[in-house]
Amino acid sequence: MARAMRSAWPPLALLTMLSLAWITQEVEIVNVQTPVQVIGLLNKSVMLPCSLPPEGSVKVTQVTWLRGGDTVAVFHPEKGAKASERLRFVAGEAEEDMRNASVVLSNLKIQDEANYTCQFALYPVGSWTTHIWLRVMAPGQNTAEALKDDHLALGLVPVATCISAGCYPPSQITWSSDLGGTFQLEQKPGPEPGTFTMTSLYFLKPSSKVDGKNITCKVEHESLEEPLFLLVTLSVHYLPEVSISGYDGNWYHGRSGVNLTCDARSNPKPKGYSWSTTAGPLPPSAKAQGKVLLIHTVDKSVNTTFVCRVTNDLGTSQNKVYTPVAEAPKRDRSGLSENAKIGITVSIVIVLVILAAVLCVAWSHLQTKHPGQSWSGSSVESRAVQYSVVSNGVNLPRHGSD
Repeated sequence: MARAMRSAWPPLALLTMLSLAWITQEVEIVNVQTPVQVIGLLNKSVMLPCSLPPEGSVKVTQVTWLRGGDTVAVFHPEKGAKASERLRFVAGEAEEDMRNASVVLSNLKIQDEANYTCQFALYPVGSWTTHIWLRVMAPGQNTAEALKDDHLALGLVPVATCISAGCYPPSQITWSSDLGGTFQLEQKPGPEPGTFTMTSLYFLKPSSKVDGKNITCKVEHESLEEPLFLLVTLSVHYLPEVSISGYDGNWYHGRSGVNLTCDARSNPKPKGYSWSTTAGPLPPSAKAQGKVLLIHTVDKSVNTTFVCRVTNDLGTSQNKVYTPVAEAPKRDRSGLSENAKIGITVSIVIVLVILAAVLCVAWSHLQTKHPGQSWSGSSVESRAVQYSVVSNGVNLPRHGSD
């Protein structure tokens, strides 16, 4: 019996070695490289790659694609290719092309996002399966614009909006600004099934400080390589902001030629100006001309509080200024009045003009009396007296000689 077992051992060992060799051969042949995930854009086409090496000893008897558990495409060497709507095989009908089982899915919908299975039926090794996750994305239509509110609002109002319409998955929207506003993000169903529309409103308190300023909307989405920045220039409607200028603190009896100016920042623009006093109508010496209040002569009647009202399409705002009137002009620390300081200034100017005239006359007189003579200090100093020896024929004795 031992002899029988020894005689049976070589065939058993040989069978085991052949089985290992066959497994190694199968692993080498069925070497399909497929991505784990494929990303496609909404309403575009995408390819789901799945193929075998062009060379190999196995024979492909059928290719099957499944979406979830449902068959969506079959490629058979005798029956040909059959696929559901919007799905087609990349390869042709030839049997050698069955090693390329890649398919193209066109006009992508959000509902196409799923796990797809590529299955090869191989002879004689059986079937081989791989899975690909298809992600569908839509960056959406991204816009940003300023908002205008024609109604009076005292608190925070929406001044800008940023919209990502028809996106999938939902976009992320934020704002960049140094104006200190706040924003709200709202999500609604998009124009196509499965998509979203993201709307972000930016809120500020209306004033001249924010009107005309720039803010930036930042849109982030998985399908975008980098964030999208959208610049918005604000156009904020607000009530008139009124200020009054022209009073210098030195109105006195008899002074003339003074006026007050009503300045207003407003959006929309001012439609009208109205002047009055806290006591009622304007005094007789005051006359309103639009934004300017003319004061012909300062008297006791203008010792009052003037009020300027400015109106635009949103409403009316006002400001006031008190204009006390003194008996005489104010004096500074030197004790001089304004009129005295003006007189002194004029006198100094006259003296300087007379002095300049005198100097010009004196210079002209010198030029006439000594024509061509230079009066520069350097030329006077450079003049030197030179002496020359005049010979009269007499030989002068020389010292130190006989």
